[in-house]
Amino acid sequence: MAFPLAHASKRALRWNALLSLLLLVGIAVVGNLLAARHLRVRTDFSEDGLNSISDATRSILGRIEDRVTVRLFATEDVEDGQLALRTARIRNQLDEILQIRPDVFELQSLDPTRSSEAQRNAADVGFRPMRGRASAMDGGGSGDPVWLSMEMTYRERTERIATPRPFEFETQFASALHGLLADRRPGIGWIGANIDPPAQPSGQPGAQENPLVANANPTYRYLRIALERRAKFEPLVGLETGRAVPDDIDVAFVMHPGGLPERTVYALDRFVQRGGRLVVCVDDPSYNALLGTATFQPRDLKTSPFGRLLRGWGIAVHTERHLWDGEYKSVRNGVVGFRGQSPQLVQVNSPMVITVPDAGLSDAVSPTRGVERVQFSWAHPIVPEALQPLPPGVEREDLVWTSLDARLDEISSQLSSDPNDLRNRMTYLRQKPGSKHVIGAAFSGLFPSPWDDGAPPPILGPDGKPSSAAGKELPSTGPKSRSQVVVFGDADWLRDPWSPEGKPIVGFGGLGGLVLAENLVDWLTLDEELIGLRSRAPKPRPLRDFLTEEMQAAGVFERDPFETTYERLERDRNSDRARKLASGKQWITMLMPAGGALLVLALFGVFWNLVQRPRRNDVGRAEGSDLDGGNRG
Repeated sequence: MAFPLAHASKRALRWNALLSLLLLVGIAVVGNLLAARHLRVRTDFSEDGLNSISDATRSILGRIEDRVTVRLFATEDVEDGQLALRTARIRNQLDEILQIRPDVFELQSLDPTRSSEAQRNAADVGFRPMRGRASAMDGGGSGDPVWLSMEMTYRERTERIATPRPFEFETQFASALHGLLADRRPGIGWIGANIDPPAQPSGQPGAQENPLVANANPTYRYLRIALERRAKFEPLVGLETGRAVPDDIDVAFVMHPGGLPERTVYALDRFVQRGGRLVVCVDDPSYNALLGTATFQPRDLKTSPFGRLLRGWGIAVHTERHLWDGEYKSVRNGVVGFRGQSPQLVQVNSPMVITVPDAGLSDAVSPTRGVERVQFSWAHPIVPEALQPLPPGVEREDLVWTSLDARLDEISSQLSSDPNDLRNRMTYLRQKPGSKHVIGAAFSGLFPSPWDDGAPPPILGPDGKPSSAAGKELPSTGPKSRSQVVVFGDADWLRDPWSPEGKPIVGFGGLGGLVLAENLVDWLTLDEELIGLRSRAPKPRPLRDFLTEEMQAAGVFERDPFETTYERLERDRNSDRARKLASGKQWITMLMPAGGALLVLALFGVFWNLVQRPRRNDVGRAEGSDLDGGNRG
């Protein structure tokens, strides 16, 4: 009689567990719906913190006093899946930002594909649509136009975001809003290098017969466009004729300063004496990024007027050498076969192209704090303070430096793209001891002037010769003011990405340079709200190169050009040993996740058995007693 009762109790336990599970699921679903409707609690668990609104954005939103009109030109129905996801992500981020201050925002959503008036308004402000894919096989974008642009208006001021980007939208929105709220746009001056490419081929060897490399010399249009979005940008011309740096200029970028006339240097000194800030980028020589041919400055910085001014401020750049870094080396593109042959694009693993990670960027000051990486090319080191003492009242803060595996290389008029030449050069340089060298540094304080007790330099006439107005002094704005001068031993970190046929192959400015430049402008103009916000970008996490690590640890790369047979055999044995160790590390790295999952599953199984064992024993004893009673019956 008890046997069916025992089975009934097991069935009841199963139904009880099933009903309990369904009840818990129902409670979780209802609780989640109620929380989503009535609670605004969110937690960002992402490593990069990209899924939450930053404190900088909230601070900017808190400064809004009047109504902000946001006009979103966006296509409602997007057939292209990738563009549809992009539009949805932008809309979600925009809604989340506007909900922080819904009382001050007015959102107007316009679809230019449905309204001719909206399309006309978008075209009037310079917005253009993208092309979606007509089908899954269409890779070039030949489908319907897809609009996604934004215009913001505040107190008769207007800012536009022509191309919102999902992973940078918060930065774009906050930067535009920051510009709307500012009563005055900072002034940026520019002197010493071409902003736009020349109209004719550069004149470098091979440029005429090879259109691939024409106009591949450094220009800075991308930097100007980025700075013009939030600042007043003005090329500084005519300083050698007696003009002063305009009063509305806050920061001046001085590029390739070796050839600046003495009167121009005098005007920049007067600018610094009244509190103006300089960002100086020294680069001698300047290389054609693809051909590797050098264009030297008209005058070496060491003997130039600007070089003498820097040394008077306690600043010296070692322009007689280039930096070579075996740890931070990077791949650059080059062209071979440009003399009467078909041009070929090759990749060169060059230790003179240095990608400095966050370990080489200072955390002590805000411009470099949080920046992921910045790439420099053929850079010169800044002389240490021990060898170039600072004058009284001037302080120094190093911003960027190389790894400990850095050495100084000779200046060359032609960069080789031949792997054998590069390998021999690497072998030669590795015989020297490596050390850390500074690429960028900031100097601040009251800078002395070489013209405090002397006559100013002569004014130059249109023919470049001293004019009759020689010795005319620029008007003074009062006593000296504290200033800042930021110096880099390279100018390539800001150069344009050179891209024939729309495909970038030399992209120095995009590798952290633009972010660092904008951070410097904010820091030098005492406006640092956006600095931390720019570093909020998805950070690449490349796979480890185990083979290279083991090869370097075994010293295989440090090959003697005149090695003996025994040394060659020993190097081969070390290479084989390094390959085996690298292979073992790769297998361990691949098997660890699977092993961890199996371990968790095994631990769960052990725990489940320990929990269920007393219940199974109780049920077994109950069934046994019922069977004994039935047998006795």
